[in-house]
Amino acid sequence: MSSVDIGRTSSRVVRPPFYLVMSLAMAAVIIAGFSRTVPDDFTAGTRFPLLLAIHGMVFTLWIVLFVAQPAIVARGSLKLHRRIGWIGAALAFAMLVMGLAATLFAIRFNAVPSFFPPPLFLVMNTIGIVVFGGLVTAGVLARKKAEWHKRLMLCATISILGPGIGRLLPMESFGRAAPMVMFAAILAFGLAGPIYDMIIRRRVHPAYIWGVSTIIVSMVITGPIAFTPAARALVAFIRPA
Repeated sequence: MSSVDIGRTSSRVVRPPFYLVMSLAMAAVIIAGFSRTVPDDFTAGTRFPLLLAIHGMVFTLWIVLFVAQPAIVARGSLKLHRRIGWIGAALAFAMLVMGLAATLFAIRFNAVPSFFPPPLFLVMNTIGIVVFGGLVTAGVLARKKAEWHKRLMLCATISILGPGIGRLLPMESFGRAAPMVMFAAILAFGLAGPIYDMIIRRRVHPAYIWGVSTIIVSMVITGPIAFTPAARALVAFIRPA
């Protein structure tokens, strides 16, 4: 049996359109969220930092690729999917670098959203970057195991939905509960896959157990780490008085 035949066989079980629908829904959240701030960024002209512009471009390319890949699979173009996948791996590395750079920039120049204490913003973003990188790496390593690969890549992108959700929802109105609201919204996306698995397969694939559990653990440990003296000291080092 050829790899194409294997791909077609597995597609009858898991139904690739689910991943396309999920990618479109997540892209919609990102677009809707950033549409509330991007127009002002463009009107800022030369005052808008180049680093943040590059960060936004890399993030946008990832979302475009994230939508394109399941669409390509749904059309049966598995060879093209694999070729583009290596571009995605390189783009994911750029995401890690630019995500951390943008986080440090925001703290250094006091551009952290008002509803997030700087130590929480630093720890939340840093852990999110690590989780994203870990899940993408696992997904790349499992690229020959389609059922693992697509679930891990889905979880990886879910882990970085925070910036879009934070701009889309009225976070200021939630006060100190804003982080919990954001985590709940991310978790809602994270649970969509396992629920779909239960409906279609009558069991949750182990990839979701690892991926979603990693996201949940990252949420649980963020608060305790963020409010430690070490986190506050690191913020003070990045943004000296």
